[in-house]
Amino acid sequence: DTIEQAIERAGTKAGNKGWDAALAAVEMANLLKGLNA
Repeated sequence: DTIEQAIERAGTKAGNKGWDAALAAVEMANLLKGLNA
């Protein structure tokens, strides 16, 4: 397996759902932290 194959399996062409979910969680945490300040 090459790096390129691993990247394709991770779903970069269709969007990496795990990364999207992690990013959304971080944004939500920052938003909540801002509301509580």
